[in-house]
Amino acid sequence: MSYLDDMAIVGFELVGNYTIKIIFKDGKAQTINFESVIGEGWMAQLLDLEYFRKVELNDGGNLEWPDGQDFNPEALYNWERFEKIYIEDAKKKG
Repeated sequence: MSYLDDMAIVGFELVGNYTIKIIFKDGKAQTINFESVIGEGWMAQLLDLEYFRKVELNDGGNLEWPDGQDFNPEALYNWERFEKIYIEDAKKKG
């Protein structure tokens, strides 16, 4: 099994406004409040809570919303490192 296989998302649960608990193949659970990375650029639509709740696990193993906004498993697994990258990216695309 590779390092990336351990990061595969096996389940998730909406646990609050903009907050998702994610379960990874290696057993790690990560609870993330996405509010800091949405609202700008391509993530603006996610501010609508009804839309945010439409998240699904796509065939590629990413958390994805109907219009294509997504987060890959590696970024979610290592959210402490990737959160700032998403914030900066949203500002550039805004």
